[in-house]
Amino acid sequence: MGNILTENDLSPLQKYRLKSETGQSFNVAKLMDKTFALDFMRDLAYSIGSPSERTAASIFIKRYAFIAVISLFAMTTANKKLNLSLDNIEMEEAERGKDWIPMISLKDTSIQEWNGQDRDEWREGVYRDLFANNIYPIIEHFEKTFKVSKLILWENIAVYLFWLYETELKESENPIVLSDFRFLIMEAKGNLFGEYNLNPIKKYYSKKNPPDEIRMRKTCCFTYQLGSKRCKTCPCTHISNDGVCFDGESICGAVQSFT
Repeated sequence: MGNILTENDLSPLQKYRLKSETGQSFNVAKLMDKTFALDFMRDLAYSIGSPSERTAASIFIKRYAFIAVISLFAMTTANKKLNLSLDNIEMEEAERGKDWIPMISLKDTSIQEWNGQDRDEWREGVYRDLFANNIYPIIEHFEKTFKVSKLILWENIAVYLFWLYETELKESENPIVLSDFRFLIMEAKGNLFGEYNLNPIKKYYSKKNPPDEIRMRKTCCFTYQLGSKRCKTCPCTHISNDGVCFDGESICGAVQSFT
């Protein structure tokens, strides 16, 4: 790809869990093997106290969303494209009794820098490698393997990207920040995200509700099933029954109402 991630490059990305090395870890590409994925999610469910592999799969994607955060942060703030092929990513394994906030490392730290020409085309390449070639295959695989709706999984990704641009980069005076955010929620074509006609992120963007400026989710991510309170952005606060989602055969009522 060209240049290599330097310490100066890595320093701001550490906030988003990217490190030069991780502890006991696994290679993300192995998750595409159904047998490995089933064993992995069973172990993850046990470690985090999840009642099912389906819930664990949703929690996994919430943690994996930081791959997208890392990628778009590097793209927007430094015009750098990381190598995010699935077999290049290592993630820390979960430990029983501890919050699973995994660190991430890249085996190959080479980067491709924008050459100063046609940034729109270069940005599309970043999106295609991140979403169509990385996140999309995992989401499709998880939906089939763990029966968790891809609507939930895509929103798990979307909320962290909204946070990146609306909170983490809010004070930036770089005009690229606004341009890249607009591209994410309004302009990016569906095929940059996988086999889609429409952008799967766009549907989750809406105005925040006053007075707390909270954007309600369209789907429930099942975090409450780990024994915590419902998220303040959870749509199930309006459709729950005694604090429990109306649970269909494969997707929750929030998804059913969303579709």
